[in-house]
Amino acid sequence: MKFWQSKLIKGTLILTIAGIISRLIGFAYKIYLADILGSRFLGLYQLIFPVYGICFTIYGAGIQTAISQLIASSDVSEASAKHKKVYSPYKILLTGCLISLSAAILLSLTVFTFSDFIAAKLLLEKECASYIRILAFLFPFCSISACICGYYYGIQNAKIPASAQIIEQISRVAFVMGICFALSFNNKTSPELNCVIATAGMTAGEFAGCLFNILAFSKNRHKNLKKASSQKYSKSSVMGALLSLSIMLTSTKLIISILHSVESIFIPAALRKYGLSSSDALSIYGILSGMAVPFILFPSAITTSFAVMLLPSIAKAQADEDFNKIKTSVTLTAKYSLIIGWLFTCLFLIYGKRMGAVFFNCETAGSYITILAWLCPFLYLSTTFTSIINGLGHTQFTFITTVISLAVKIYFLIALVPVYGITAYLIGTLISQILLTFMSAFHLKKYIVMDSVRWILLPCLFLCIIGISSRSLYMTIYNSFSGMPEMIILGIISALITALYAFLLLISKCIDLKEIG
Repeated sequence: MKFWQSKLIKGTLILTIAGIISRLIGFAYKIYLADILGSRFLGLYQLIFPVYGICFTIYGAGIQTAISQLIASSDVSEASAKHKKVYSPYKILLTGCLISLSAAILLSLTVFTFSDFIAAKLLLEKECASYIRILAFLFPFCSISACICGYYYGIQNAKIPASAQIIEQISRVAFVMGICFALSFNNKTSPELNCVIATAGMTAGEFAGCLFNILAFSKNRHKNLKKASSQKYSKSSVMGALLSLSIMLTSTKLIISILHSVESIFIPAALRKYGLSSSDALSIYGILSGMAVPFILFPSAITTSFAVMLLPSIAKAQADEDFNKIKTSVTLTAKYSLIIGWLFTCLFLIYGKRMGAVFFNCETAGSYITILAWLCPFLYLSTTFTSIINGLGHTQFTFITTVISLAVKIYFLIALVPVYGITAYLIGTLISQILLTFMSAFHLKKYIVMDSVRWILLPCLFLCIIGISSRSLYMTIYNSFSGMPEMIILGIISALITALYAFLLLISKCIDLKEIG
């Protein structure tokens, strides 16, 4: 199969392009939010995401993955199908929507009713109550979108999820900016009101994405039904198979989501123990989670897209007992995740401080970006490794390793942040991510054919030379074109470093596009 004909590669490229577009919009939106909310209300806004994350895990994350895996596992050869239970993709989707929507509606009612308790007792910030009530309205829309996207991931068709992702992001931004712009004429705007509008924008975005997903699937409904009716499927309960898999996935993801939420909620609390005021603690949390972390996560659009498409691909290979395909996928995943990770570690180490100052007008954000730069290769690698391990059906292993890595971060947060401040948390984050990556790599070691020279030594050597040399070019452009915005200069330098890095990797045969075919 040629490179461009691979469903996995085509799907990854589509999701990557959509992810980059979406993240560019989201990145500009983060800058806008930082401006209209201020660091304190940005911190309050970020605090509602643990509630969103836990609820989505219950009604959407597990069922989406279950739908994707069941559909991918049902798309097997005739010889394999004789010995395995396969189900109609169309029935899998409808059953999944029924389960997910029911859970989402129940959670919406629960969260709305107990919003004051959740804000005061769980998030430890009473002001979040109004934002949580607004957040509750998006759950049903998000549940339907999650199921439909899971269906398309399962058949390795990324066009609809990719388009929905962009539409959701554009709708959210347009809603918030439109209302804030209208209110600014009458001087009725304030950081508190803007935070309410930003939360409502999440619901507006999810509604638009859900509507698009439903319309897109309905357009191809007859095609889906025709394909389903032409194949032979097991008559055993789809509901039973879906519930069995989704409950297992959801239970493990829920514990992980709760630990993530504990981590997020404890950051401001630990900083208050360190001696900061409540306002300053929320400001630091807002800078870290709303400014620095999105910068580090921005390049992961590539590896995240690959991970999403990789899971059903690995599940299908496992069902077909195609172990050579699994070995090739794991090896190439490790190689290119590292190569991409080294590049962004270099960029953030050298220019992270300037990026924080230029994009957010916040030197503190730049300092956090520089420290977190070392996360990149480990973060991108563990993202794809976790997807592969889940695709192999080893979800218990990913649960255990993720819990261990989160326990390390929470230990740093509870024991060391009150003594050493936010720097201890950043170091703990790096240590936990390295630990998670090595545990995952050890589990997959029989599938990885390692080449330390081409994966680590040469890429890092090239980046050291390019990165150090780029500093003088940066200063030359900065001094020669004083009228040019520094944001553009940073973009030019980053593009030049990337292009030269890719060229050196190609001529040294560290990368070869043919091997992905």
